[in-house]
Amino acid sequence: MQSGSSDSTATDPPERGFGGLESLHLERVAGVEMVIAIDSTARGPALGGCRWKPYPNVASARADARALARAMTLKAALAGLPLGGGKAVVIGDPRARTREQLLALGRFVEGLGGEYVTAADMGTSEREMAVIRETTSHVVGYPRELGGCGEPAPHTALGVCLATETALAHLGRSLEGASVLIQGAGQVGLRLAELLIGAGAEVSVAETDALALSQLRERVPETRVVEPGRLLETPCDVLAPCGPPAAIQSAELACRVVCGAANNPLADRSLASALQARGILCVPDFVANAGGLIYLAAAHAAAAGERPMPDPDGPSRERLQAIPRNLLAVLERAAAEAISPLEAAERSALEALAAAKHRQDLG
Repeated sequence: MQSGSSDSTATDPPERGFGGLESLHLERVAGVEMVIAIDSTARGPALGGCRWKPYPNVASARADARALARAMTLKAALAGLPLGGGKAVVIGDPRARTREQLLALGRFVEGLGGEYVTAADMGTSEREMAVIRETTSHVVGYPRELGGCGEPAPHTALGVCLATETALAHLGRSLEGASVLIQGAGQVGLRLAELLIGAGAEVSVAETDALALSQLRERVPETRVVEPGRLLETPCDVLAPCGPPAAIQSAELACRVVCGAANNPLADRSLASALQARGILCVPDFVANAGGLIYLAAAHAAAAGERPMPDPDGPSRERLQAIPRNLLAVLERAAAEAISPLEAAERSALEALAAAKHRQDLG
């Protein structure tokens, strides 16, 4: 199927219980399969990162793209950003990636006419965005020396740290002295470990990649390494999933809070209620991990000439205060309506999305 074609027969992901895609675009070029899912453009162009990984097949890549695009829609809507949700996924090993593949992805994005804006995600970084930028203008998060805003990962990590602090405070606990177990020491997980250590938390990390572990030990030697197979059974105050989706497949966890950077960390959305029944506060992923998107939204507006390019070392904490505010509002709604925080966050995001669609329909 060629770029720009719509496919409604793709394998469905584990749905959040509502909605459908605006469009799903497929392309095979330069030896790799590429998928771009556009979930919604009601609030603005669909912004979402490019995930590059060796999916087992095209169906699983489509499913991941769809689920991730929906998460981006909810994230943008709840954060009040003038953006929709989309995602690009590429089936391939990022270590074997070629320049031609990146340029081809840029052409693929450009062919969608601005409906989708790409950025870095798992398996990509600002370096890849710099190459993609050669064939499309619809990209953010490329290096500052090229006029971009740089990596969003530090802002995602800071947002997760603020959400963790807020969740613990809600339970009458402090981040200082809390034990936090991070799953994944990638771009965000590593920075989150640094922030948590700086705040006085006791940090453990579970990671399968030897290079990531080496970088972790070099930059954050205070962390303790946990065997990945013992992730869900290791006692901790906070479990912070910062890796692939569906890391949490059971409510039988040994923590008090789940709060991390991973998109769609629950293998099944029914786990949100099961965790709540066990007294575990599960912070909705699209509330906790919105920091990177908030930062990229400012960069996208700057590229359009609407405001200056955001300073990565500027008042980030002030800009990201929307995250603890939104989390507190979600927790208040969940208590008032006797529902899980995930359901409360979804309802609030959907209401914001419905209002945007109504304005769109009015023209």
